[in-house]
Amino acid sequence: MAKPFAIISELINKSTLGVAAAFTAKASGTGLAFLFSILLARLLGPSGTGVYFLTLTIVSIGATIARMGLDNSVLRFSSVADRQRNYASLAALYRQGNGLVIVAGTMVSLLFWLASPYIRLGGDRSDDLQAILPVMLLALVPTALIQIQGEYFKAIRAPGMATIIQTVLLQALLIGGAAILYWRGDVKVHDIATLYTVAATGSVLLAGAAWFHYMPGLWRKPGEFDIGLLLRTSLPLLWVSSMSLVMSWTDILVLGVWTDSATVGVYGIATRIALLTASVLFAVNSVTAPRFAAMHAQNDHSGLQRLAQRSSGWTLLSVLPIVLALLLFPQWILGLFGTDFAGGASLLRVLAIGQLLNVVMGSVGYLLMMTGHERLMRNNIIFSAFLNLTGNLLLVPTFGAMGAAVSTAFSIVFMNLVSFILVNRKLGINTLGYFFTRAGSCDNR
Repeated sequence: MAKPFAIISELINKSTLGVAAAFTAKASGTGLAFLFSILLARLLGPSGTGVYFLTLTIVSIGATIARMGLDNSVLRFSSVADRQRNYASLAALYRQGNGLVIVAGTMVSLLFWLASPYIRLGGDRSDDLQAILPVMLLALVPTALIQIQGEYFKAIRAPGMATIIQTVLLQALLIGGAAILYWRGDVKVHDIATLYTVAATGSVLLAGAAWFHYMPGLWRKPGEFDIGLLLRTSLPLLWVSSMSLVMSWTDILVLGVWTDSATVGVYGIATRIALLTASVLFAVNSVTAPRFAAMHAQNDHSGLQRLAQRSSGWTLLSVLPIVLALLLFPQWILGLFGTDFAGGASLLRVLAIGQLLNVVMGSVGYLLMMTGHERLMRNNIIFSAFLNLTGNLLLVPTFGAMGAAVSTAFSIVFMNLVSFILVNRKLGINTLGYFFTRAGSCDNR
């Protein structure tokens, strides 16, 4: 077995610098998100926090639909165009991707606004949810565009900036606004909804300015890209994105139907803390995903395998300290959000274990999507999302938040295990194989 530190020593190259930049940005964004969650919990309490999470869930669902799976397809095609120095195609992809999201997002926002009087979630606070939903729907298009813009930065090999755009900008603006509200006092959930809309709009404007700085004049460079190919590739990935959202938010929505807003608030905070374990994987994916696409296009199988295995090892080594802290000190960590949240310690442990096993498998989902196997990933995630929904519907009425945690953790583990098996069979890559080979060796299958 290779020495663990051999993984780090072999990653001292350009890819490592990209991972380091992305990880630094992701760590900053994660820290800001953690701080905002603390401020949110202390400003609104469990009940108000639950209303906010439920509303944010609806907006996130709409933003995912608006992206139409384009986040993954523009990353794939833009990565290839950048490496081929085909800037005409890259310019066309940038215009088409953003334009499609704006049109789709506007339509989805209008549909959700028309349906808002009939959305009854949050139990005792459902009236509050209906009051703030129209305000937060104004942030639906900016929320979708932020993610798309980050994918373009990944494609041009600027993972640090991509991570800043997708995870830091919004959280920094939310923190600044929340700090002002905290100082002012007497904060209502409507104030937080308005803050989110302003912060999301500001974030996408700053992201656009950064793109024009990195790629001056590109947006008006003449060029064409087959929009039919873009949509044909994106729509299967829309299922992947949509079902990923179902995996992420089914528990919150089911809890919103069967329990009160305070339970949703405690569970939502526990979920966000558990996602700290996935932050390292997110940072690594921001670098490796475009390289997966480029290596596959170049038929560089051995390089693809080495990168997949090394990134898996690096991620696991990095995430273990976070997991240990969540498992050993869950009550203390939750206590930072207020005494009313400390009761979610068992929830946090279950969710953290699920996320750990997600990280252990490595970037298996992106490996499938960046190498032309997006339909396999789509089928996998559809079944996993159905499994999660079924588990929540069966367990939440009896076991409440713990039922949601168990169902969600199990479905995440199931999805990643299936993805791991598919990557092994279709690509001949074992993402855990690096731990069982000598440093620098590769199983060229």
